[in-house]
Amino acid sequence: MLADYAEELTTSTSQVPERLSFYINYERMRRDMELSGDIFTVETPYNEVHVFSNC
Repeated sequence: MLADYAEELTTSTSQVPERLSFYINYERMRRDMELSGDIFTVETPYNEVHVFSNC
C-alpha cells in the first residue's frame, strides 16, 4: 500500500520515461522513505492507514 503511495508521489511530481519505469522499485522507495523519517503512518482501529510526510 505504501509502495503505491511512493509510486503516486513519484509519478505526480516527475515524468518517468516508460523505458526506465521497469527499473524503479517502489517497495524499496517506501522502505527508504520510512527509515529516513520522510513519512510515517498511523493505522486506525478501522484498518485505515494515514500517511504523513515531513517534506
